[in-house]
Amino acid sequence: MRGILTTGCEPPIPWIGGKTILLPVIKRIIPERKNKFLDVFGGGGSVSLSGRYAPLQIYNDYNPHLANFMRILKSRSEELIDKLTGAYNSDGTLNENFERTFFINSRDSFNACSNVFHKGDTWEKLFDANLKIQLKAASLAEKEHAWSIVLDAWRLYKERENDPELIDAVLFFYLMKCSYSATGTSWACKAVNRESMVRLINEASRMMQGITVENKDCIELIKLHDDPSTFVYCDPPYYMAEALYNGVPLFGDAKHIELHDTLLECKSDVLLSYNECPFIDELYSESKWYKMRLSRPHSMVLHRGSGAVYNEFLIANYDIYKLYNGDGQLTFLELFDDLNEEGRIIL
Repeated sequence: MRGILTTGCEPPIPWIGGKTILLPVIKRIIPERKNKFLDVFGGGGSVSLSGRYAPLQIYNDYNPHLANFMRILKSRSEELIDKLTGAYNSDGTLNENFERTFFINSRDSFNACSNVFHKGDTWEKLFDANLKIQLKAASLAEKEHAWSIVLDAWRLYKERENDPELIDAVLFFYLMKCSYSATGTSWACKAVNRESMVRLINEASRMMQGITVENKDCIELIKLHDDPSTFVYCDPPYYMAEALYNGVPLFGDAKHIELHDTLLECKSDVLLSYNECPFIDELYSESKWYKMRLSRPHSMVLHRGSGAVYNEFLIANYDIYKLYNGDGQLTFLELFDDLNEEGRIIL
């Protein structure tokens, strides 16, 4: 595999549109000997954390919660782990039994985190959200249960007042890790292994030490760093799936076109990931673009039955087939055992 440091790690949080499945192909077609690696839509970090590709590596995402989480991951990972695993008591003293406490994925904890994260901008908004929980309770047992959730939410709210960056990262991690399809809104009843969680955070923190974190608009960032010695990787919100991403303005047609127009004039080597659809196919129709078509399992609909697939593009302004071919001794058809009759890579 290519890269200055080839031993990367898995991302510590799931993310909609993560590129883990595509990494074997992506890593092979990243050009070598670049001075700067720009991950414009960093998301959960699957590409940025997969290796070192240039002396200067930049992770960027317009979502402020993602950028904050990556900064905390880089500079305060031990505190993040302590908060998630219950290493400290509410008064700040060390919990002597913290090794026997576990990160627990519970609906109650999720609801408390969700109220503070989504509705805790002001005291009044959180009060209204907590009041709704209490009013839904009918019996005495239900009222006691609701009150425990409310108390947990108020505790998190006060903690965030004292350390907003760290607690925002804690809330964000919990919601991503414990929600259905990493939406951050719907609780998913699934196991979360404490040891695996701590290991992933530690490994990602190690990788982040060599990565600069930015929180900029994609166009501004690309124009700022555009240079022949720069490699630009773009994984924008997929066309007609933009609404899946919470916390950022909708990435509509105009923004897709603006991104295309910016990349068309780039001096940098550019690689994009996109869903395969007529709009994107036509948008990137200039002769300078190389398109590699892939099909992968569709993780968000597999519960409806086996065999669901999702078609994607890898689009570049340099010859990605030549890079994948390596020494040039193999033909394109010989490179892929799972190439179908349409010339599509089946992952």
